[in-house]
Amino acid sequence: MGPDPISLVNHARRDLQTAMNLMISYERTRDAAVLSNIVKLSLSIYDNAINAFLAVKGIRVRYPDGLGQVIRDFIPSDVVNADLRDSLVKCLSQSECNADFISARIRELGRLVDYVHSVSTHSVIHRGL
Repeated sequence: MGPDPISLVNHARRDLQTAMNLMISYERTRDAAVLSNIVKLSLSIYDNAINAFLAVKGIRVRYPDGLGQVIRDFIPSDVVNADLRDSLVKCLSQSECNADFISARIRELGRLVDYVHSVSTHSVIHRGL
């Protein structure tokens, strides 16, 4: 059995708050290292939220390449873009990634974490996870 979905969501929510605080710090300092740390933390938030979702739904993904398709099939597009992780990875490897882009991704991650939280708590209530 994998990690507890509620714990993963709680970690994602805590990290999301940390990312928002780091964003405020970045706006004051314009330190590129802070922006890089925000992107790295964003990847962790995404991974925790998606892993919680997969655990709650009982979905197993054998190959990481199939994860995008699972997201397209099971998570509404108004919640998260299926290419969010790829865009964060690309941002991490490029120097032209800017604060506006990261800020928009953090908002998107917030919607994802909220969605996964609601799915997780609904599952706990009905299945007693």
